[in-house]
Amino acid sequence: MHISDGVLPTWVLAVGWIITIILLIVSIAWSKKQIGNLTEKVPQVAVMTAALFVACMLKIPMPPTSLHLMLAGLAGIILGPLVFVCIFISLLLQAILFQFGGITVLGVNTLLMGIPGLCGYLIFMALSKTKSPSWLSSAVTSFVAVTITTVLLGIIFYVSGVDFGSLNAMLDRVSGIPVLSNIAEILQNTPGLLTFFMIFLMNIPLMLAEAVISAFIIPFIEKVKPEMLEQYKTNKQNE
Repeated sequence: MHISDGVLPTWVLAVGWIITIILLIVSIAWSKKQIGNLTEKVPQVAVMTAALFVACMLKIPMPPTSLHLMLAGLAGIILGPLVFVCIFISLLLQAILFQFGGITVLGVNTLLMGIPGLCGYLIFMALSKTKSPSWLSSAVTSFVAVTITTVLLGIIFYVSGVDFGSLNAMLDRVSGIPVLSNIAEILQNTPGLLTFFMIFLMNIPLMLAEAVISAFIIPFIEKVKPEMLEQYKTNKQNE
């Protein structure tokens, strides 16, 4: 998800950059503590950076707007803490080459995908301790990762006083659905919460799509390249 330059107030952009820089340092230190030599992870980071770059080009029509795949949860499973670095590099390249998002808002956009990526790693690590099959664990991880992004986006828009650009069009689309229209009507006097509700609804298809993608990819990796997920097997053996 990309927020464009000029949408958010300066103080939000500044806070976004500060937190992003801190998390970049933490994620690198965290990874060094886990694997020692980070050069071993460079090929994986490069591949996942390219995958995220391409994924953002694949848009899912969701009138009156569109969504794009993030794969933050999947990347978190594969890369671990380095997912934050991977996402930062991918978004930086997109901002420079295609003007997706922007440089000033890069910190906030990195948080929108990077925090869910880190959470995805921790969620899958926790689920790997259970008897849950990998396809289910990866699906849950990616679903929750997109949910976290949605919550963060709603919070950022709310504290920034920004209304979602297509709010009226989204309201028209839920007007004929009893439960949703009732909720929208209740929230109509609080634009910030209504925006949050609409963003959540709009992202449900993305949550499901990424859950399905991860449910296929992670079991496939287990079969053809199990060493990529070795840390989770070690974690399970130590329990």
